[in-house]
Amino acid sequence: MHVTLRWAKSGLHFIAYTEGGHRLEFDSPIEVGGTNQAARPMEGLLAAMLACFSADVVSILKKKRKLIRSHTVEAQAQRRIEYPQVFTHVRILLSIESPDATPADVERSIELSRTKYCSAMAMFEAAGCVIEIQYSLTP
Repeated sequence: MHVTLRWAKSGLHFIAYTEGGHRLEFDSPIEVGGTNQAARPMEGLLAAMLACFSADVVSILKKKRKLIRSHTVEAQAQRRIEYPQVFTHVRILLSIESPDATPADVERSIELSRTKYCSAMAMFEAAGCVIEIQYSLTP
C-alpha cells in the first residue's frame, strides 16, 4: 500500500493521493493554523474505522442473501486529554433496515467484523481503545 501526502500550500491543509488513484483531504481548525477546508486527521481515522466495519457488516449480510434497505453508523468517540490525544472509547450505533435479516444475522456480522475482518477496528482495540457497539434492526 502506498500513499503520497502533499501540503496544499495553505495553512495545515494536506491532500493525500492513494495507490488506487483516490484523493483524501485533511485540515485543522483555523485557531491552530489550519484553513478548516477538510476533515481533521482524527476524524478521518474514526471515519475509516467505521467504513471498514460497515463494509464487513454489509458484505456478510449480503453473503447471507439478506436485503439491506439502509445501513447507517454513528460514532461518538472520546479522546485522552493529555497528548497524544488518542481515542480511549468509541460508542458505535449501527442502524440497519432489512425485511429479512434477523438479530442473529446482524450480531454474527458484527462479531465477524470485530474479531476477524476489520483491521482498522483491531488497530483501535490494540491501542487500548474500548469499542462499544449497539445496533437497531428494523424491517
